[in-house]
Amino acid sequence: MLFNLLKISYRQIFKNRFYSLINILGLAFGLTCVVLISLWVWDELRHDQFHSNNNNIYQLYAELRSDGEANIVPYSPSALATPLQDRLPEIKDISRSFPANAVFNNGQAKFEEQGLYTDPAFTNIFTFPLLAGKNQLDQPNTVMVTETLAKKYFPHESAIGKTIAITQGKNSTTDYVVTGVLQDIPKQSSIQFSFLMSYSDFEDAFRPWWQPANSRGAYTNFNVTTYVSLNEQANISKLNEKLGTFISEFTDQNIKDGLFAYPFNRTYLYGDFSEGRHASGRIKYVKLMSIIALVVLLIASINFINLSTATAGRRAKEVGLRKTVGAHRHQLIFQFMLESIFITLISTALALTFAHLILPFFNLLTEKHIEIPFTSMAFVLTCLGVSIFTGILAGVYPAFYLSGFAPSKTLKNAMSPAAGLNFLRKGLVIFQFTLSIVFIVYTIVVYNQISFIQQKDLGIKKDNIVHHSLHSISDQPDAYRNDLLQLPDVKSVSFTEHHPLSVSNGNRFVNWDGKPEDAVIYFNVMQVDRNLLETFELKLMDGKNFPEHYQKEGEQYFIINQSAARAINKPDIIGTEIVVWGKKGKVVGVVADFNHQSITKAIEPVILLYNPKEIWRAFINISGEHKQETLKQIEAVYAKYESEYAFDYSFVEDDYQATYSEVNTTGRLNYIFATAAILIACIGLFGLSSYLTEQRTKETGIRKVLGASELSLIKLFSSDFIKLVCVAFVIAIPIAWYYSTHWLSDFAYHIDLGIAPFAIAGVSAITIALITVSYITLKVALKNPVQSLKYE
Repeated sequence: MLFNLLKISYRQIFKNRFYSLINILGLAFGLTCVVLISLWVWDELRHDQFHSNNNNIYQLYAELRSDGEANIVPYSPSALATPLQDRLPEIKDISRSFPANAVFNNGQAKFEEQGLYTDPAFTNIFTFPLLAGKNQLDQPNTVMVTETLAKKYFPHESAIGKTIAITQGKNSTTDYVVTGVLQDIPKQSSIQFSFLMSYSDFEDAFRPWWQPANSRGAYTNFNVTTYVSLNEQANISKLNEKLGTFISEFTDQNIKDGLFAYPFNRTYLYGDFSEGRHASGRIKYVKLMSIIALVVLLIASINFINLSTATAGRRAKEVGLRKTVGAHRHQLIFQFMLESIFITLISTALALTFAHLILPFFNLLTEKHIEIPFTSMAFVLTCLGVSIFTGILAGVYPAFYLSGFAPSKTLKNAMSPAAGLNFLRKGLVIFQFTLSIVFIVYTIVVYNQISFIQQKDLGIKKDNIVHHSLHSISDQPDAYRNDLLQLPDVKSVSFTEHHPLSVSNGNRFVNWDGKPEDAVIYFNVMQVDRNLLETFELKLMDGKNFPEHYQKEGEQYFIINQSAARAINKPDIIGTEIVVWGKKGKVVGVVADFNHQSITKAIEPVILLYNPKEIWRAFINISGEHKQETLKQIEAVYAKYESEYAFDYSFVEDDYQATYSEVNTTGRLNYIFATAAILIACIGLFGLSSYLTEQRTKETGIRKVLGASELSLIKLFSSDFIKLVCVAFVIAIPIAWYYSTHWLSDFAYHIDLGIAPFAIAGVSAITIALITVSYITLKVALKNPVQSLKYE
């Protein structure tokens, strides 16, 4: 019986090739989008889920309070690790980590590698597989490397027990013993490294970052990432209550800072605490893409329902005849559902083929390494499940409707099956175009906001500035600068502590005469030289630049931004003495506010501290006319002063764009899948209008004989569809406005929504519908009226 039903389904598909092709292609394109989005979403959801004790791993966050507002950062004081371990029984293991940038040299190969300084408990907390050796990070001058790094420096022998020279910081080279080899870190890990070194080595190599445990500064300097694993019986709520007041035991300031533990396996998706404890982050993009997948699937299913119900009249006699010879309704329902699922399975096979072909470009777009797991039984069963579900979703109404035809009426042609479905079809067309218009508006808003981000005047120059780390050059910056300035296309050179477009070195201990005792204000402090204003073209609003030389040893000078001037609130800000890091100095200038962080955040107070002795980065302003040649010249000068570290540079503009990589990627995906959804809707409208126009072929012939023009016929036949699109537009406006406004609220600086996106979306939808329907109508209208009148 099943074989006969499949044979009937096969014959029906080939009997109505044109409409079957529209159904199959519409579903195939929709399912292709669903497959790609699902793979992307699945890859996002799998991040950090592979550790065996995943449910017991937490990351410590600090809640820093300023004027009643909470600023949450993913760091904690380094000195707190020991007290936390000793005083909180809920904590089983604790490990700090800090990025390590070092040069490895085995005498034959020499490369710069990226790793982590960690405590020995790191490999207890995280289950990165150990392939050989053991963890001896409790001993100095030991290193654990990944399998790739081991093969890179010891290709023909075991790396365990081998010695390798490692250079850290300003050419401080020490021999390290390889004690362990780890399996390469999975792509789905948010913690990426090539090697692990002892945290005690970090404290020795970078002493300024670390302070004795009895120093107050050690407990107010939030600079390391801390991970903990908890005992099985630990109560996270009670632990967080203890952490909330833990820091206050070690400080003598009126500071209400607190810590809290957050599940590590959620930090990748929910690690954005810019709105306080209300965690957000990449999960909003995951939800958005999931909604897009669902909408695309709905639009494709609506196409199937519309076309199936529209062509129902062709099968009315078949239903009547089969009922007359004894077929029951449930058998007919099963038949029509089977046809729907059969078409869906064909579409799924095509969708997987399309997805496989598109996947390399999709990976390039999303910067991922996704593969379709054809060999996974779970994946195959999921595809079958989605196909059957989609087939049922798309075919359930047509099946029940077709099977309900009365034999007495269908055999006498006493009914027109399609006539009773006008309301349903119109409702589905409205729903389909409502979703399409929302997509169009949202896509326009995303495009405009991304363009705004790229073109916004930040108050600071970002184009044609080369950026690189100084390393040992920080010992002789003046000589390096002078040599660079001899190059014809180098305009200016500035050395700083931080990147001016990502300054987040918060300091609450800035004081001045008249500061309210209970005021806790965050100032972002960056140590710079006097060339910063010239290199980045910062606009001086008041005062002057830093002096060329210190007037006397220990004297401090500051330039602040307008937000800092408002926070200090002195009538004569120039010459005001302020205290930063316990040292008093004078404000000599005020620069215009500039975006020193992501534009998702408002501009905060910034203090530029003149200290050319604490500099780690170089920024070289070039003309931009001969970039490649200039870069080669800069590299030659760099090599003269730095022998250990390679010339690893970037452009400030590229650094800025990288800050918004998530927004840009999601925006591009939104463009693509929104366009796909609209095209799928057009395919459905094309098939529906084609069938309905075909049903009016004789009417077309009569009207032409009576003198109707092609234009009047197009106007007549398309008016119904245009009305439906107009209704969809009215429904779509509030929905599109809500979601667009909600998305823009993530940015402190954003475009004004205005009416343009809605107007463009409305005109676009009407134009799309008009072109689609007009093409079919014109094709019929151009036929010879004699042929049209013979049509039956």
